[in-house]
Amino acid sequence: MATQKSGPPTAGMDDNTLLATYGAGALVSVGGAVLLAAPLASLLSGRGWATRTDRVPATVLTALVRGPGAAYDPAPPAWLFYLLTVLLLVAVLVLVVKAVSLLDRSGRTGGAQWGGAKVERKLAAPQDPVRRANRITAGRGMRTKKIVAAQPNISATVFGVPGSSKTTGLVLPNAAEWQGPLVVTTTKAADLDIIYARRQHFGPVWVIAPAGIPGRTTQKWSPVDYCTDAKAADRMAAWMAEASSSGDDKRAAPWIDQAKSVLKGVLLAASLSGGGVSAMRRWLGLGKDAVDHVRAVLLQHGYTEVAEDYASPWLRLHEDGIGSIQFSLNVLARVYADEEVRETCSGTDFTVEQLLDQNGTVCLIASEADAERFAPLLTSIIASIIHGAEVRYNTTGKPLDPSLGVMVDEAGNMLRYPRLPNILTTGRGMGIDVLTVWHDLSQLRDRLGTQKANTVLSASGLRMLLPGCGDLETLRYFSGLYGRTEVMRTSHGRSRGEYSTNTSATETDLAPVHSLQQLPDFTAIAQYSNQAPIKVKMRLTFRDKDLKKLLAAPVPPTGTVSLDKSAPWRETDLHV
Repeated sequence: MATQKSGPPTAGMDDNTLLATYGAGALVSVGGAVLLAAPLASLLSGRGWATRTDRVPATVLTALVRGPGAAYDPAPPAWLFYLLTVLLLVAVLVLVVKAVSLLDRSGRTGGAQWGGAKVERKLAAPQDPVRRANRITAGRGMRTKKIVAAQPNISATVFGVPGSSKTTGLVLPNAAEWQGPLVVTTTKAADLDIIYARRQHFGPVWVIAPAGIPGRTTQKWSPVDYCTDAKAADRMAAWMAEASSSGDDKRAAPWIDQAKSVLKGVLLAASLSGGGVSAMRRWLGLGKDAVDHVRAVLLQHGYTEVAEDYASPWLRLHEDGIGSIQFSLNVLARVYADEEVRETCSGTDFTVEQLLDQNGTVCLIASEADAERFAPLLTSIIASIIHGAEVRYNTTGKPLDPSLGVMVDEAGNMLRYPRLPNILTTGRGMGIDVLTVWHDLSQLRDRLGTQKANTVLSASGLRMLLPGCGDLETLRYFSGLYGRTEVMRTSHGRSRGEYSTNTSATETDLAPVHSLQQLPDFTAIAQYSNQAPIKVKMRLTFRDKDLKKLLAAPVPPTGTVSLDKSAPWRETDLHV
């Protein structure tokens, strides 16, 4: 038999005693209702206060069987007596249920709990997207059916494997409803079709697809064009060099730093000479053999210090060090190996200032097979946009409103941005909201390192787990995050011919690993800030009624770039 720790007041009673208690309570309730209903019925009917003519037990029994006229004087109307009796019994029942509920709560010994309707109401967001600007939505609450969302300017980190509806149930709904400038990534052009018309409603849309989209016009963006001076080249070199590393390898850090100096010189020289991405790629491939040419270009334009920093690693490092630098440069050169990529990067069709001023949208598209190879380029675009938003904030002293949305699907493959923890920490005050979707915690830690990954999770006000995750590290993290609860378990025993029931508290995980792994389709768990976790129904673009209506609504032409396969490219399409 279980040892009793705590429980409701009935815990420890044998079954006969418990039944006797329930019976006595029922008799008292019925008797009290009868004794009160008769005088009230007489009083309400205008006959005065009725008094009983016999003892209490006889009065109750007689009134119920023969009517109130046989037990009270003056006699109240029978219909009113029975009506009041029923109403009083219902009131007693409600009070009993409420009391039992309170006793059950007081009987709990603590522990974690699901947020339920209470938390859903706290996170509830207006139905109209305009009224919930700057808020990342998680889905619809399972209890209230209302849209739940983070508070304004709060970023989110999501874990969802392929097939978890992370794109159609989270990234695309947020992208479609985002009221401010936006940069969004996806692996399929078909995903872009879903939100393209809707994003045109807000401003110009620029589509960057390094490998191109068959039959469609896309726009251009060049890292070389960004490098208009030494400082800009230094930033771009840092973003590209850091993105050339596939993980947080401390041993590679010194060579990445050396590669930054080399890359800075190459980028600036390519910009100054007008050689563009083709010259950059050629010089990256030549490595040490391009020193004289690149240095000459830099010196010709008066960039003496940049020229010295560029040439220094080639002239003073040992062969192994040079080989490590060249490895990083080769990774970057490989990004631009295809003619389609060089064509995409042969010019720049928009600036960050245009994106922010015109409330535009930048869509980055790379297939799953190419996403990792193009990560340095995609990261450079995203990083330059984030930097532009930071500059805007530093210039005006005011956060962007509406906020800049940065929504990165397949972040583990497309984004290699070591400053992500910093942006999540400071972005709220600047008006930069970030939504990143990772396959699992292992992928996040592999890309950023354990410490930075932990900061990402801590700095994200909204943390979500989507169905189908099979990574034990991820499942254990969320199981531990949600905490442990205490449940009441009942055991039965028999002693001296009598049955008894004992209820005791047992500690267990609020969300065991197996339950997290077996989340139903289109169901996610959202945990916001210091609130208890809640289960939400994902808002699928092809199922949610409000989203379907929003995406199907006609959008007036804005002069933005067309994705129509037959639409010719026009210079005016890029400047609205």
